[in-house]
Amino acid sequence: MVDVPVLEVGKQALCPRCNYMLSANRYYAQERIFAFSLSALLFLLLANAFPFLGFSAQGQERTVTLLQSVAILITENFPSLAVLVFAFIIFIPGLFLIGIIYVSSGLTLGRLLPGMKRILRWSFMLVPWCMGEIFLIGILVSFIKIVAIADIAIGLSFWAYILFSVCMVEVVLHLDRREFWHHIRNLSNRRMSP
Repeated sequence: MVDVPVLEVGKQALCPRCNYMLSANRYYAQERIFAFSLSALLFLLLANAFPFLGFSAQGQERTVTLLQSVAILITENFPSLAVLVFAFIIFIPGLFLIGIIYVSSGLTLGRLLPGMKRILRWSFMLVPWCMGEIFLIGILVSFIKIVAIADIAIGLSFWAYILFSVCMVEVVLHLDRREFWHHIRNLSNRRMSP
């Protein structure tokens, strides 16, 4: 176990054995996390509001939204897959972003908000289950086969989902557990002191 000191802004703590980055206190990390989280949540909402993809083959056309793709899985008798797709690409990322926005807004304001520690703990537990970028890669790979049998029209929601994925990756890259907990401990100590 490596004892990581409190880092100055712009500094990193690296493992002395393997040089793995253990913690980093990046410039304007809280502000960036808040901005990217808010942007990602907005793009996720937009990705569900407009057509995602359009298909045209043999004179038939069909437009599908992101939520309709989940409904199609249910009608095709894949309800468990529909639940997993909805959970991993919409629900869990949205829940994670709401939690991070709540915590980072409290840190930005310099106030310990109700339930902040629990929400941060749950948010960190949700990170590995946010699979929006994996879903996006799967769609891009499937385009190779679909293009051979149908014409594809990319909808506004597709671009919104790409922007959501980019913002989500930025949030996760700037997220540092030690720094978040350090800031929350400082707020708790300030609140306890007379």
